[in-house]
Amino acid sequence: MLHLDMTSRGLGRRDFVRIGALSTLGLSLPDLLQARVQAKDAPESKAKACIVLWMSGGPSHMDTFDLHPDAPSDYRGEFSPIATKAEGMQICEHLPLLAQQADRFSVINSVTHPSPSHDIASHIMLTGNVPARGTVNPSYGSVVFRERGYQASLPPYIAVPNGHRYAAAGFMGGTYKPFAIGADPNANGFQVSSLKLPGGMTVDRLDNRRKWLDGLDSLKKKMDGEPELTVLDEFYQRSYDMISAPEASAAFDMSKEDDKLRDRYGRNTLGQSCLLARRLVEAGVSFVHVDRGGWDTHSRNFDALKNSRLPELDQAFSALLDDLSQRGLLDSTAVLWMGEFGRTPKIDYSERWQGGRHHYSKVFSSVIAGGGFQGGHVVGTSSEKGEEVKDRPVLPWDIGASLMTHLGIPYDKTYVERDRNIRLLPYGTSVVSGGMLEELT
Repeated sequence: MLHLDMTSRGLGRRDFVRIGALSTLGLSLPDLLQARVQAKDAPESKAKACIVLWMSGGPSHMDTFDLHPDAPSDYRGEFSPIATKAEGMQICEHLPLLAQQADRFSVINSVTHPSPSHDIASHIMLTGNVPARGTVNPSYGSVVFRERGYQASLPPYIAVPNGHRYAAAGFMGGTYKPFAIGADPNANGFQVSSLKLPGGMTVDRLDNRRKWLDGLDSLKKKMDGEPELTVLDEFYQRSYDMISAPEASAAFDMSKEDDKLRDRYGRNTLGQSCLLARRLVEAGVSFVHVDRGGWDTHSRNFDALKNSRLPELDQAFSALLDDLSQRGLLDSTAVLWMGEFGRTPKIDYSERWQGGRHHYSKVFSSVIAGGGFQGGHVVGTSSEKGEEVKDRPVLPWDIGASLMTHLGIPYDKTYVERDRNIRLLPYGTSVVSGGMLEELT
């Protein structure tokens, strides 16, 4: 944190005018003072970008990618499996479009971790770490932000529409948190408020103000040799670039997309969020977190999935994979679909829950595609009733280490927090592991 020493430095009224004028960009002073843009050359990697499709609440593995048609009726549920384009892979009948894209993604049916709590499980899946000693670990997106830095005028890490609390920067601080657009891409007149200039302000007027601020000799002289103030000025310039750069506003302009393509993604929040994610990756954003809640199906699980969640997922996810592929972006963009856990294999038909499934973390499914990961495979299996890992357990840090490796970031990298060295991931230590996803590389 930068402390302004007004007694020894003698910052005057004009200095504070300059700092106050930063509010024109909709930024808070603490964020600006702590910001240090570290644009680094990323090491050679298989993936240039990553899109996480976060299904908040925990999707049922038994009703999506790991059906058990031979299990007793109070386990197998109401849905049937269908064949896919990938030999040997079967998924839910309500995902027919994804079934035709199965050669482009692989299913992991043996993900496991210890917590059925939304809060702890979300931290585990989004960071690859079990929370310990009060430490909040950084999300994968924040790690990529820190290691890759800015590649263009847009922030390296963007959350659509908003980010989960553990999709943030944790102990790395606000510098590396995602830029949350805070608006529904499916809404009429969708616009990112942070990119909208205040009433009466134009880009030309903002540019004139910037030049005027640059001309304040008092602060400019004090900036010489002051690294903290240099950081402030650099971050201010980044904010200005984001507002004024045509490519930044163009990336969020959904009206530029053909209506037929928008329809294919689905005219709903998830569909248009996935389309926006593709646009952002195409514009140079390194990491996009797409958040879709509503998967906490304690009651009427089958109604919720059949009538809402599965159709929109099928449409959005399949369109995203095909669109990325058609544009030559899938090979360089990893796509990870996951929630914090699965749902109980045994269905609760009690009067209160009426066919619901509850929290379950012993075994569940995730899906990965693109970014150097091979499609058309099924990794691991669950037991006869979907209650346990039968073979090839996959821990969250196994997924994280695989993802970081494909993104060119060492999974054993350490960071300093409160004079402690903290590993990026526990993979490779004494922590239990099933191994990285080498069968997909």
